[in-house]
Amino acid sequence: MTDPQSELKLSAFKFHEQAVRASVGSKQLTLDALELGGEILVVLTWLGNSEKGMRKPEYVLPLSAVAHQELGNDPDAKYKWAIATPLPQSLFDGTASRPFRRQFGVKSGPALTLPLEIK
Repeated sequence: MTDPQSELKLSAFKFHEQAVRASVGSKQLTLDALELGGEILVVLTWLGNSEKGMRKPEYVLPLSAVAHQELGNDPDAKYKWAIATPLPQSLFDGTASRPFRRQFGVKSGPALTLPLEIK
Protein backbone atom coordinates (compact mmCIF):
# COMPACT_ATOMS: atom_id res chain seq x y z
CA MET A 1 0.00 0.00 0.00
CA THR A 2 1.41 3.39 -0.95
CA ASP A 3 1.21 6.46 1.18
CA PRO A 4 -0.66 9.15 -0.81
CA GLN A 5 1.43 11.84 0.94
CA SER A 6 4.66 10.45 -0.55
CA GLU A 7 3.44 10.04 -4.13
CA LEU A 8 4.96 12.34 -6.71
CA LYS A 9 2.28 14.15 -8.68
CA LEU A 10 3.19 15.09 -12.24
CA SER A 11 1.37 17.79 -14.11
CA ALA A 12 0.13 17.09 -17.59
CA PHE A 13 2.06 18.95 -20.25
CA LYS A 14 1.59 19.72 -23.91
CA PHE A 15 4.45 19.87 -26.40
CA HIS A 16 4.30 22.54 -29.12
CA GLU A 17 6.91 21.62 -31.71
CA GLN A 18 8.47 24.59 -33.52
CA ALA A 19 5.59 26.83 -32.45
CA VAL A 20 7.52 29.97 -31.40
CA ARG A 21 9.13 32.45 -33.78
CA ALA A 22 12.03 34.51 -32.41
CA SER A 23 14.85 36.72 -33.68
CA VAL A 24 18.35 35.88 -32.50
CA GLY A 25 20.86 38.34 -33.86
CA SER A 26 20.05 38.64 -37.56
CA LYS A 27 18.52 35.13 -37.74
CA GLN A 28 14.94 34.01 -37.38
CA LEU A 29 14.59 30.87 -35.26
CA THR A 30 11.70 28.52 -34.71
CA LEU A 31 11.60 27.16 -31.16
CA ASP A 32 9.75 24.44 -29.31
CA ALA A 33 7.51 25.19 -26.34
CA LEU A 34 6.08 23.24 -23.43
CA GLU A 35 2.77 24.09 -21.85
CA LEU A 36 3.04 23.07 -18.22
CA GLY A 37 0.92 24.14 -15.27
CA GLY A 38 -0.75 26.89 -17.29
CA GLU A 39 2.60 28.39 -18.30
CA ILE A 40 4.22 28.41 -21.76
CA LEU A 41 7.94 27.60 -21.55
CA VAL A 42 10.04 28.24 -24.65
CA VAL A 43 12.85 25.68 -24.90
CA LEU A 44 16.15 27.47 -25.54
CA THR A 45 18.42 24.41 -25.39
CA TRP A 46 17.88 20.65 -25.31
CA LEU A 47 20.07 17.97 -23.76
CA GLY A 48 19.97 14.88 -25.96
CA ASN A 49 20.93 11.26 -25.36
CA SER A 50 21.20 9.55 -28.74
CA GLU A 51 21.81 6.12 -27.16
CA LYS A 52 18.46 6.25 -25.39
CA GLY A 53 16.80 8.29 -28.16
CA MET A 54 15.61 10.83 -25.61
CA ARG A 55 16.03 14.55 -24.90
CA LYS A 56 15.12 16.90 -22.09
CA PRO A 57 14.85 20.69 -21.93
CA GLU A 58 18.03 22.17 -20.46
CA TYR A 59 17.00 25.84 -20.32
CA VAL A 60 13.57 27.37 -20.79
CA LEU A 61 12.26 30.90 -21.08
CA PRO A 62 8.78 31.57 -19.69
CA LEU A 63 6.91 33.26 -22.52
CA SER A 64 5.37 35.62 -19.96
CA ALA A 65 8.87 37.00 -19.19
CA VAL A 66 9.28 38.58 -22.65
CA ALA A 67 7.19 40.77 -24.92
CA HIS A 68 5.36 38.43 -27.27
CA GLN A 69 2.33 38.10 -29.47
CA GLU A 70 -0.13 35.21 -29.57
CA LEU A 71 -0.69 34.37 -33.21
CA GLY A 72 -3.99 32.56 -32.79
CA ASN A 73 -5.31 29.12 -32.05
CA ASP A 74 -5.61 27.89 -35.63
CA PRO A 75 -4.26 24.29 -35.51
CA ASP A 76 -2.92 24.68 -39.07
CA ALA A 77 -0.99 27.88 -38.32
CA LYS A 78 2.78 27.51 -38.57
CA TYR A 79 3.45 29.46 -35.34
CA LYS A 80 1.39 29.94 -32.18
CA TRP A 81 3.53 32.71 -30.65
CA ALA A 82 6.10 35.30 -31.73
CA ILE A 83 8.65 36.85 -29.38
CA ALA A 84 8.65 40.59 -30.09
CA THR A 85 12.17 41.52 -29.00
CA PRO A 86 15.40 39.97 -30.31
CA LEU A 87 17.05 37.48 -27.96
CA PRO A 88 20.83 37.36 -27.43
CA GLN A 89 22.73 34.47 -29.02
CA SER A 90 24.40 33.73 -25.67
CA LEU A 91 21.09 32.33 -24.33
CA PHE A 92 21.32 29.60 -26.98
CA ASP A 93 25.01 28.76 -27.18
CA GLY A 94 25.70 28.27 -23.47
CA THR A 95 27.88 31.35 -22.99
CA ALA A 96 25.37 33.41 -20.97
CA SER A 97 26.24 33.77 -17.29
CA ARG A 98 23.71 32.76 -14.67
CA PRO A 99 22.99 36.42 -13.71
CA PHE A 100 22.48 37.30 -17.39
CA ARG A 101 20.07 34.36 -17.87
CA ARG A 102 18.16 35.51 -14.78
CA GLN A 103 17.70 38.98 -16.32
CA PHE A 104 15.67 37.29 -19.07
CA GLY A 105 13.82 34.98 -16.68
CA VAL A 106 15.58 31.89 -18.06
CA LYS A 107 15.48 28.88 -15.75
CA SER A 108 16.43 25.23 -15.77
CA GLY A 109 14.05 23.07 -17.76
CA PRO A 110 11.47 20.87 -16.10
CA ALA A 111 12.28 17.21 -15.40
CA LEU A 112 10.65 15.88 -18.56
CA THR A 113 12.07 13.59 -21.20
CA LEU A 114 10.80 13.36 -24.75
CA PRO A 115 11.80 11.27 -27.75
CA LEU A 116 14.52 12.85 -29.89
CA GLU A 117 12.02 13.00 -32.72
CA ILE A 118 8.30 13.52 -32.24
CA LYS A 119 6.31 11.60 -34.83
